[in-house]
Amino acid sequence: MSTIAAVIGSPISHSLSPAIHNAAFAAAHRDGEYVAVECGVSDVAATLANLQSSGLVGLSVTMPLKEAVIDCLDFVSPDADFLNAVNCISFGSAGSIGHNTDGDGCCDALIEEGGARLHGATAVLLGAGGTGRSIALALVRRGAHVVVVNRTQSHAMDLVSSFSGFGEEVSISVGDQSNIASASILVNATSAGMNSSEIPVDPSILHNQLTVLDAVYSPLETSLLAAARVAGATVVDGLWMLIHQARHQQKLWFGEFSDATAMRLAAERELSARPK
Repeated sequence: MSTIAAVIGSPISHSLSPAIHNAAFAAAHRDGEYVAVECGVSDVAATLANLQSSGLVGLSVTMPLKEAVIDCLDFVSPDADFLNAVNCISFGSAGSIGHNTDGDGCCDALIEEGGARLHGATAVLLGAGGTGRSIALALVRRGAHVVVVNRTQSHAMDLVSSFSGFGEEVSISVGDQSNIASASILVNATSAGMNSSEIPVDPSILHNQLTVLDAVYSPLETSLLAAARVAGATVVDGLWMLIHQARHQQKLWFGEFSDATAMRLAAERELSARPK
């Protein structure tokens, strides 16, 4: 079977993307395979050129290449340009185009899996790194008021100030954990809780009017999601965010969204088969 798409990054062996995208290909009866390609920053230009010339429709891009690929592309979408990060590349007659689907993946997961209403909602965002920045952009685009909470407040202020040129219709500010009390959405975009029992907020602040998404998906049920469930909140795990951002990649490559259920089942099978 010929390769029609791939994920590049390093280390790449742990990536769930092949399981997720190959399930989407199978569900759509698409003829082709999605593979993982080990690629470091020093190899990115050569690897990209080789893969493009071999006739691929596109690539997923993971760490540490999200910024490094930009100089190798013909075009970059406005969102990816603003974020200075590309996680998806499409190849076509016009050349290579870089995109960023992380934020839309988070928003779609909140809506489709958590039943959240984003327009007019107050969303507390934990984390001001690359993932937090992409989520903030997608949330404000969809009409949410975003409150950024970060351990280092100057980083939160930098993120908020980067939106200053967007005009008054964009609502984003710096806050603290107390803002969760009046919020309807809480997103953890930090690494807190990854393969640990760490929880990024005081559980007593959580309440039953919240939809809580944790971008961490190892473990699937993080300490934050477990505490949110106890508080009566609606919870959405990080695997749903990963799947929905992958669906946006499929849309960019093939013009249609892929089967989220098939992708989820494949990802869960892959995770359960891995050594604990």
